[in-house]
Amino acid sequence: MAVICNTCGLPDDLCACGDLDKDSTHIIIRLETRRFRKKGTMIEGLDPKINNLGNVAREL
Repeated sequence: MAVICNTCGLPDDLCACGDLDKDSTHIIIRLETRRFRKKGTMIEGLDPKINNLGNVAREL
């Protein structure tokens, strides 16, 4: 018997919860001035469980 996803109710091989979570995320990217006038990029809203943060950081 196939295992059913608790979130969407579909079998695990057809489950699309991960894709839906990626589509519904809201990411905020802002530039901040830190100590000694150094600029830093602040990224908020990324979930490390869903996203591969290394690849996202490389692309940004």
